[in-house]
Amino acid sequence: MRIEKKTYHFPKGFSQFLTIARSFRSSRHPIFTISANMERFSGTYSAALPGNLKFILTQDPGLINYVLRENHSNYQKSPLTAARGRRLFGNGLLFSNGDYWLRQRRLIQPSFHHKKLQGLYEIIVKTIEEYLNSFPQGEQIDVYPLLHQLAFNIAVRSLFDIELSVAQMTNLNRIFNELQDFYMSDLNLPVRRVFYPLTGEDRVNDRKSSQLKSIIRDIIQKRRSDPKEYQDLLDLLLNARYEDTGEPMHEDQVIDEVLILLFAGHETTATTLSWLLYQVATHKAVQEKLSISIQQMEVYDSIKNVYLQAVINESMRLRPAAWITDRVALSDDMFGEFSFPKNTIIMPFFYGMHRNKDYWKDAGSFIPERFIDENGKIIKHPSFFPFGAGPRMCIGNNFAMAEISLFMHAFFQQFRIISTAQVPQMKALITLRPDKVILGIEKLILLFLLTMTFFS
Repeated sequence: MRIEKKTYHFPKGFSQFLTIARSFRSSRHPIFTISANMERFSGTYSAALPGNLKFILTQDPGLINYVLRENHSNYQKSPLTAARGRRLFGNGLLFSNGDYWLRQRRLIQPSFHHKKLQGLYEIIVKTIEEYLNSFPQGEQIDVYPLLHQLAFNIAVRSLFDIELSVAQMTNLNRIFNELQDFYMSDLNLPVRRVFYPLTGEDRVNDRKSSQLKSIIRDIIQKRRSDPKEYQDLLDLLLNARYEDTGEPMHEDQVIDEVLILLFAGHETTATTLSWLLYQVATHKAVQEKLSISIQQMEVYDSIKNVYLQAVINESMRLRPAAWITDRVALSDDMFGEFSFPKNTIIMPFFYGMHRNKDYWKDAGSFIPERFIDENGKIIKHPSFFPFGAGPRMCIGNNFAMAEISLFMHAFFQQFRIISTAQVPQMKALITLRPDKVILGIEKLILLFLLTMTFFS
């Protein structure tokens, strides 16, 4: 009996040969390469790699919404990104799939409800204020490493409301960043894996992963024996109970989820804050309006301040920390004129969608007001996915927005920022990092004294 081969209608794009031939250029400048391809192929195109790997890259909000929301049950995280992530950081929410992911999501989701997070705001504010007390001032300050350290401090203290020594914090930060950098390099240049048996990089980073998990395990075991009540995320995770059994998570599961919260939390926040300060510094009218607004509000009111939220949204639109993601089809599927088999990897290109001229007026301009409607409320744009979308939307989105808002309030209560000639270069890794963000930082009290002296 003759079996007919099923045919599919992929978007136009690149053959396996062309994909491989263009891969070196793409790895050096992925944002520009993908953006150029999107322009060439009207927002959606296909690519192929050895091993019968088929890709569809898209900035079409309709297809992205279909994959992430409407037909999400047919898609899960691709093994290309998830397998290595699980090996280094455990099987937490970011890297798990299927029924296990769903069970963990339902267990942990209530811990990130607005009311639950309010207990963490005091920890966040205290950490920010302590850090800003020694924030450097001058004409040429690279704020990215400073904000990266602050975001890590906030993530650690929000997870474990305990005083870690400088040595402990430094060691934890070092191991974590080394693992992150290895993971990013591994994903961006997978050909490196051929040389791991010779270089031993795999074994070295496996040991670092074990060391990191050991540090977290020690903190958890000390917490279990501590009668004191805490208001941190670790406490929420330890007290979470599965609906069907009433049982808590196993210690290894708690460790996995803690590592994911550290991994996803501080990197994206540091990136977002860095781009945010750059955008505000280069738009004087926005900074002036924002500063006046902040001076007139209480710290916790900043979380719901409409103009501040619009400024944050507009910065995330132009420089989304999560600039791309991936999903793999579990069964054959189709959308519009396209059809594709199971195991096809769909890659939503958020950076391109957020700048698509078909959906955004003056798409390349920084205009926070585009997120405010005529009634003074925040607009929810259908082509704006800063935290992803659907059931796998970032579980910490409310926490991240609160953290960013509280930082902006504290920072602009004390400082003014001045743009320099430096234009940050985009490093499209797991997040859309800036290479550096050089700004002028001036203390407001100094400006006030100089003004008073001038007019006296």
